Amino acid sequence: MKISYNWLHEFIDLDLTPEETAEKLTLIGLEVDTLKPVGSKLDGVVVGEVLEVREHPNADRLQLCLVNLGDRQVQIVCGADNVAENQKVPVATVGTTLPVTLDNGEPLTIRKAELRGEKSEGMICSESELGISDDHSGIMVLNNGARPGEPIGSAIDLYEDTVIDIEISPNRPDATCHLGVARDLAAALDLKLEKPFTETFDPSAPIDNEIEIEIENEDKCHRYTGKMVKGVTIEDSPAWIQNRLKALGVRPVNNVVDITNYVLLELGQPLHAFDYATIRGKKIVVRDFDEDIEFETLDHVKRTCPAGTLFICDGEGPVAIAGVMGGVDSEVDEETTDILIESAYFDPGTIRKTAKEQNLQTDASYRFERGIDPQLQRIAAERCAALIAEVAGGTVVAGCTDIHPVKTEPREISLRLSYVNRLLGTDLEREQVNTFLEALELKLVDQQQATLKYKVPTFRPDLEREVDLVEEVGRLFDYNNIPAPTHAKFITPEPISSHEKLMVRIRDTVKSLRFKEIYSNSLMPEEDASYLGDLERMIKTLNPISREMTTLRPSLLYGFLKAVAYNFNRKNSSVRFFEVGNTFNEADEGTYYDGIKEETNLLMGIAGLKTIEYWNSEPRAYDIFDLKAEVTAFLRQLGLHEHTHTHKRDERLVYTVNETEIGSLYEVDKNMLANLEIEQPAFAAEFSITRIEHQLENLPPATYEPVSKYPSFEFDLAVVVNAGVPAGDMITTIRETAGNSLETIDIFDVFEGESIGESNKSIAFRLSFLDKNKTLTINDIEPIIDEVLTVLEKQYSAKLRA
Repeated sequence: MKISYNWLHEFIDLDLTPEETAEKLTLIGLEVDTLKPVGSKLDGVVVGEVLEVREHPNADRLQLCLVNLGDRQVQIVCGADNVAENQKVPVATVGTTLPVTLDNGEPLTIRKAELRGEKSEGMICSESELGISDDHSGIMVLNNGARPGEPIGSAIDLYEDTVIDIEISPNRPDATCHLGVARDLAAALDLKLEKPFTETFDPSAPIDNEIEIEIENEDKCHRYTGKMVKGVTIEDSPAWIQNRLKALGVRPVNNVVDITNYVLLELGQPLHAFDYATIRGKKIVVRDFDEDIEFETLDHVKRTCPAGTLFICDGEGPVAIAGVMGGVDSEVDEETTDILIESAYFDPGTIRKTAKEQNLQTDASYRFERGIDPQLQRIAAERCAALIAEVAGGTVVAGCTDIHPVKTEPREISLRLSYVNRLLGTDLEREQVNTFLEALELKLVDQQQATLKYKVPTFRPDLEREVDLVEEVGRLFDYNNIPAPTHAKFITPEPISSHEKLMVRIRDTVKSLRFKEIYSNSLMPEEDASYLGDLERMIKTLNPISREMTTLRPSLLYGFLKAVAYNFNRKNSSVRFFEVGNTFNEADEGTYYDGIKEETNLLMGIAGLKTIEYWNSEPRAYDIFDLKAEVTAFLRQLGLHEHTHTHKRDERLVYTVNETEIGSLYEVDKNMLANLEIEQPAFAAEFSITRIEHQLENLPPATYEPVSKYPSFEFDLAVVVNAGVPAGDMITTIRETAGNSLETIDIFDVFEGESIGESNKSIAFRLSFLDKNKTLTINDIEPIIDEVLTVLEKQYSAKLRA
């Protein structure tokens, strides 16, 4: 937000330099980004008369100008297209320093030069080179009444100022104008705030406006004020208005349009001036439409506005996009004589949505989006009308049409003096606190002992709670004036919750397995989300920032694969990544919001080479069993492995605890790998931490068992089964059949060959038995093995091989 240092002096008797003003603004919460001097006295710049213009003999785009400087004539090489004989022009003489910064950061100083073999003693300047405006399209041509040799300050009205660029936070819409900034400065410096306009009007005054105003969408337009000025003359604005607008980066248009911009910058209320003659039916209607509307705005761009866009319409159709930009058909031009001034309050969310849809942020939409003062519309309209009458002539029509269906009442907040001093660490008296807050135009409506009640003005929507008023007191008192505390309370931190402990434990466990943590975005493109499941059951964003952020991730897989592709593209041949994050899916019962199930998941993924090529070995790529071993180690560390069961479903190994699915292990689909241009296989295991946490809470506590003094008994068993039989199912069956004496079971060999049949495979199991009360013998084990073989043959048609 750009603020003119000179302009602030119209509101307060400011006795600070621009630099001191910037420092004070920053201290009271209006952080100053930059200070920029505008204009200068232009010492050394004089009026020159162009006597002769001829082509440069050695350059097509340069011209030689003979210029009369009053006491002498000089030759100047000029590249401007608009230079001509008999012109009066500003000339920077040799030795003059102009307010132009070169690429090296140094100011431009004019020296004698030789350009393409021709001497040049000075420079004929454009407005931008003089720091008057941003216009660098050609040299500046002066009034012919100027005398050659006289200082440029005698020929034109020079304007010097300092522009203060403030970073305005979204919760301070009142500070988007000179009045708001001046109000804060006045309160902080204990100065009187002078307002160059009136805030009170006679409600019984007759209304002579020849206009009818109707608001159809009261939820989108809370107030609409129309004020008329008749008999104006459209011409350029006076220099004092143009100078202020130019300094703040606003291009002057004509006196009426310039004044609407002037009042916007002064009070923060966006205004629009309609040519009254173009308003059909002499009627204004604020409404939206059920279908798309094509509309040409003032910048001569035809825009398609979607259904629901709020428009300002006359008796026949749209004339402006509400709160954003007017239309070409009703703009003020040289033929305009009667003006209708629009001053309205539009719903911030409505304007924010429209501006984003049209990719069009204007000075008006910038303020409407943040929320302007709903009590300012009449004040701004009257101020604008008075200024138009002053600089453009005409007559201000009595009264004002003010339609105000939705009224915003000031809120009241109580403030305890003890709370102020406790929070700030101060010892302020009631009078001091009241002085600060009343300077910000908060009205004291009640006081009881050490509690004050204030009515908050509507231009401060950010003041909602008692602590907000404490902050206002603190920033105006100046935090630097608050004494350092001599002692402090020792506060015992809250104990870490069991959930946080589990999250730390999970991360530490996976890191110990040599996985590196990644962090990816929760949003992903819809076309990529289609690889992860049913798009209809995924959560879409209503107003996506970009095409890359349309869908909330149903799985952590996409982030892992993006990281894999990124690393593979940078010659990293082996990746071991994990991520902990939330996933989102449609569900009948939502976790936090209706219809949205949100869970915290863990993904472990590997891809690429497990071992690289050495002189004595070939490289080996990761396979799914490498990841399965890591998952087993992970579950064992959590104490879940002994309670976990696995089964195969849709090419995935599913892990369950107490019949609750906690995760799955799988090879990533080749189509999804191809979509991200990953050429090597990738494997992932994704677990629900939410479900794991629930299962851990219900598991019996771990107990200590001493090492048995009796040895275990190992028995190797090989059976032939159909090649499609899952080994995991057979292991589960063996465990259930063998009883409690079976301690461990492992597969130590798998064989396929013609000797056992083409569609068969041989699986060799090593069973380890243990009895804590005696030493087991073959006589103890044989009945168990016979029972196991009987069950395997019955369920899987297994035949004993050896």
